[in-house]
Amino acid sequence: MNIAALRRWRLYRWYADVGTDPRLAVAQVRNLYGQVPFLYGLLVVSSMAVALTHHASAPALVSTYIPALLFSISSVRIVHWWRRSRTHARPDPVMAKKQLRATVVLGGIVACAYAAWALSLMSYGVGQQKAHEMVYLTTTVLGCIFCLGTLPQVAVLVGIIVIPSFIAMCLVEHDLMYTVIAANVGLVHIVLLRVLLNSFEHFRRQVTAQTRLTRQHDELVRLNEENDRLARTDSLTGLPNRRRFQKDLEELAAAGPSAPFAVGLLDLDRFKPVNDTFGHHAGDILLMQLARRAMEVVGGEATFYRLGGDEFGILIPGDARAAAAVGARVCRSLDRPFDVGELNIAVGGSLGIALYPEAGDTAPALFDRADYALYHAKRVQGGGMCIFTPDLEGAIRRDRAIEAALQACAFDDELQLVGQPIVNARTGMVEAVELLARWNSPLLGDIAPSDFIAVAERSTLIHGITLTVFRKGLAAARLLPDHVALSFNISACDLHSPATLAAIECEIATSGIAPSRIWIEVTETALMRDAATAARVLQRLRSWGIKVALDDFGTGYSSLSNLHQLPLDKVKIDRSFIDDVQAQRGWAVVESVLGLCRALSLQCVAEGVETASQLEALLRIGCEHAQGFLFGEPLPVAQLPEVVRIVSRRNAA
Repeated sequence: MNIAALRRWRLYRWYADVGTDPRLAVAQVRNLYGQVPFLYGLLVVSSMAVALTHHASAPALVSTYIPALLFSISSVRIVHWWRRSRTHARPDPVMAKKQLRATVVLGGIVACAYAAWALSLMSYGVGQQKAHEMVYLTTTVLGCIFCLGTLPQVAVLVGIIVIPSFIAMCLVEHDLMYTVIAANVGLVHIVLLRVLLNSFEHFRRQVTAQTRLTRQHDELVRLNEENDRLARTDSLTGLPNRRRFQKDLEELAAAGPSAPFAVGLLDLDRFKPVNDTFGHHAGDILLMQLARRAMEVVGGEATFYRLGGDEFGILIPGDARAAAAVGARVCRSLDRPFDVGELNIAVGGSLGIALYPEAGDTAPALFDRADYALYHAKRVQGGGMCIFTPDLEGAIRRDRAIEAALQACAFDDELQLVGQPIVNARTGMVEAVELLARWNSPLLGDIAPSDFIAVAERSTLIHGITLTVFRKGLAAARLLPDHVALSFNISACDLHSPATLAAIECEIATSGIAPSRIWIEVTETALMRDAATAARVLQRLRSWGIKVALDDFGTGYSSLSNLHQLPLDKVKIDRSFIDDVQAQRGWAVVESVLGLCRALSLQCVAEGVETASQLEALLRIGCEHAQGFLFGEPLPVAQLPEVVRIVSRRNAA
């Protein structure tokens, strides 16, 4: 019989299904724990009596040695089952299945062994001895079948092995009495097995009913727990919500300074444009992915909460070092883009952390200080993590003052432009001028560009500054020779603002300046935040005829491998590498970038050139464009025509 046919055989399936119902298997094994020791005890006592009655008439092998071996094995099994019942009061389903299947196999082996021994004794017994053997076989097998009632497969197997053998031995005697006994025993055996199967079916139904009741009870408990969880859980991300955050924060603060912890507030940096550009469904998917990623990152070291919108909270047990480690991992995880359908979206995040009890000893104070630190991380650091310190409030107030002054600023009046030449390093001719904004506030005085640009980039104010710089720069371009290009810096916010891009296009069109004379400089950090969107925008700018330059290359987090994917015309090497150009490290980096640019047909501009030796080193390795104090410092645009003539004349000489 092949395997397929065997599997279709009902009896085979009946044995193959042993232990497949987990709850039934556990109930069967628990019942057997109390029954099987009695089974082996019955075997030992009954078999010992038969061995004693045949001791004088049967050989020692059959009457002594074989029974001694069987009794020893049975005693070991008694101890085994007794120990299992004490150490595994409720076995797991996997163990129960193994135990049941092992019992079926061992039951058949033990039945064969005892039946063969008992039947071998019949040839040595006479009269009362044979009667004893018949009583032993019939009563013992019936007792064993009863003990195995909750595992009918092995009970039936034992009956099939012993009873037919007994009937055959009776029929061999060719005696009417033996024949009647055999028929009677066979009939009793058939009835007993039918009753046993009915009893097992009742047992199975009881287990099923108990299972149903248990499941209903578990479901009721689960629903109660679920209702409580939902009241404290964010429905979108599955994270604990603001209510749970406030409760946990209050409990931690009330525990006292013996258990230090940190409060973190996390805010996504560019989440609103995701909703505005791709829709709220994409935003929801991103938030769910972020929640899963954050939970993987913090593990059991902290608790992550969603407070609302794109704001999250973190409670971190431990000291400042533990808080900084968890915060750094969370921020690094946000640097990786999120795959939302076919979109690859980068958002980044800012994290503010307040330590207990240094930053405050109450829940409201800690929350307020963490919020201060978050503001500083977003507005000053440009993202990342900031841990609250006592002197932080002064810096925050200054940033807020700059933002307030920018809100009241008349850009056309207060913003001034300066320009710095970009020259052909071999000919010394000025090829372009980079235009930079300077601000002298009537309220705050001179504000460094790094200060007010950073504040403006985190609001809509940056768009007004960019358009003002373009308007004034394009007006100044009329004073410069036609071969001199104008280089403008635009931020990541500008790249993602269709209105700002449309306004820039309009300014260029009305200025009369050829788009081919305009460079747009963007930092690699701005590009890599959403490389796909940035690439589309830059390609649009190039379609107008504008040249695109990647500024400060090497300081952000793009890689050489994705440089070729961006629509670029120029790459500007950051000044930090030029400062170190005569050292082995700086030389290797600059030379590698130059080789890459040549392979990609991109122009390369070295920033921050201040000495003749730096220029000479750059020329030796083939860098043909440079910018820096060696050629001129940033000067007001009104002086640029004269500066261009002086620099070109001086370098030509």
